[in-house]
Amino acid sequence: MINVNKLPRPNYYGINVFNPTIVSHTFSLSSDDMLIYYEEIFRNRTNKNKPYIDRFNSIEELEEDIYGECHYYWLSYDFKEIYNRLDKQEFLRKINALIKEYGNAVITDDVSLCIKTDESIRLKDWHNSISDEYTWKDTSTEWNK
Repeated sequence: MINVNKLPRPNYYGINVFNPTIVSHTFSLSSDDMLIYYEEIFRNRTNKNKPYIDRFNSIEELEEDIYGECHYYWLSYDFKEIYNRLDKQEFLRKINALIKEYGNAVITDDVSLCIKTDESIRLKDWHNSISDEYTWKDTSTEWNK
């Protein structure tokens, strides 16, 4: 069975995104920043059609998915540079905690959501199979039957 839920968002997400006073951000291992990293990691995993995971088993495995840009409001930062400044063991621990809580995010140009499953699936294949069967309106109740 595959359970579908909303993608968790940082506390600042929403109408405050349009606040024009933000000129820089110092990334850390805060809860909000970890959600930004979680989203980017799973955007990368979805794009490469990687399999659903219960956790990252090593820093090396995690680092395969550390690339691209992280966004804070409208500002973009290199994900690898951010990651290299952080405590890697703590990063791994916190990302695995998010995976345990939310499962894997499936992020494409038209959808961002989280799934939890015990099935062997690939993220993009799953998205493609569902998008053939459903439209991307609020069908999460139906998916979770």
